[in-house]
Amino acid sequence: MTVLAISSQVVAGHVGNSAAQFVLQTLGHEVWAIPTVLLSHHPGHGKPAGRGTPATEIKALLDSLWAGGWMDQVTAVMTGYFTSDDQIDAAANTISRLKHAKPDLPVLIDPILGDNGTVYVHESVPPALRDTLMPLATITTPNLFELTTLAGLPWPVDDKARIAEAALSLKTAELLVTSAPGTSRETISTLVYAHDEHMTLETPRTPSPPNGIGDVMASSYLAMRLRGSDPRAAATAASRIVSGLIETASRQALAELPLVGAGNIIRKIADSA
Repeated sequence: MTVLAISSQVVAGHVGNSAAQFVLQTLGHEVWAIPTVLLSHHPGHGKPAGRGTPATEIKALLDSLWAGGWMDQVTAVMTGYFTSDDQIDAAANTISRLKHAKPDLPVLIDPILGDNGTVYVHESVPPALRDTLMPLATITTPNLFELTTLAGLPWPVDDKARIAEAALSLKTAELLVTSAPGTSRETISTLVYAHDEHMTLETPRTPSPPNGIGDVMASSYLAMRLRGSDPRAAATAASRIVSGLIETASRQALAELPLVGAGNIIRKIADSA
């Protein structure tokens, strides 16, 4: 399996493609990573050096892959962070072409907009994600704030019926909503909507989890689906992988996800799913 991954990249740490690529490769998938931005580190550690990738450059990279016949090898697409609507247009054009040739192509859109009531992308990104990229998705993995933003609901939302209504409004075959309320203040939930089925995965709440959790969740889920797991098994395995990484990071007081050292654990969880 070859996954075309279009998202952010950092030099130090594990977020965006710097997290997703490792997870997908660890679970046996080839990854072609195109960075929408290249930064020295996550902005949460202070102002990073780096820059966004011009949309013209992303388009040129994709066009070159098309011209060389490489795109025939792509069996899935995953997208994450974008800096502009022009970048989204470039990605959407290639995804549309791929889906025309391969109607059953898995396309995971992680609609990165913000968290906990704060939008941290350019104002052109949310509408472009909603109107241009989301209609191409077969799998979507928003956090709760991103879900409500895409559905046009005010924040905060903790009513289960309204959350379910928002989820169904996206009309994606498979939807994972992270950071949803748990049954207590000590827990947090991931809501899974897949082919008219619904399940809830509840895990302990971590006050300050490391960056990159959403990227690991999304890439783990996609990797498991590509390995043949059904949505329930894939979501369960992805949740276990994320929980294991958070526990290890907390135990070792790490500011970043311990991905490389956890490769064997990731494989073990996946193989037992």
